[in-house]
Amino acid sequence: AVVSTQSTGVRNGCLPERIIVFRDGLSEGQFSLVKQFEVRQFEKACIAMEGDYVPEIIVLVVQKRIRTRLFHSEGSEIRNALPGTVLDHTVTSDHLYDFFLVSQHVNKGTAAPTHYIVVHDTTTLKPEHVQQLAYKLTHMYYNWAGTVRVPSVCLYAHKLAYMHGQHLHAPAAPELKDKLFYL
Repeated sequence: AVVSTQSTGVRNGCLPERIIVFRDGLSEGQFSLVKQFEVRQFEKACIAMEGDYVPEIIVLVVQKRIRTRLFHSEGSEIRNALPGTVLDHTVTSDHLYDFFLVSQHVNKGTAAPTHYIVVHDTTTLKPEHVQQLAYKLTHMYYNWAGTVRVPSVCLYAHKLAYMHGQHLHAPAAPELKDKLFYL
């Protein structure tokens, strides 16, 4: 993350004002660990890059293995929720900043939403902007023509971790740090 942020700063002439992290693969019991350790590591890394560099940081946990299902009714018919449907009230948590998002069209079966939980937020982003970003990122996975269930950055992270663990037994070449070489 530090190398990526630094290369973005070099390429654009300034460091990012805001860092958005989509974190996958956590249970509710691990949220406090993310806040205690991972968020602090981001903050320390930013300060280490430049002493006065303190970007806004938002960390969202993405959960796809959930039991919640969303539907909408048209007259007397009950159908799957349409892609882009966001539910951020009624069935969400009372003590968390969370929302459900249906990102895919489903022809057969029931559409399963993805649950997004914001575990840390120092940004000035409105909830609807965070929700729109999450939805738009489900359209940006290069290996699939349609939408995917989770933001593309989560799938890229899975792919990179798998490739690195299975095939690379050394750090990737520095020239590749800003390329999607693992696709």
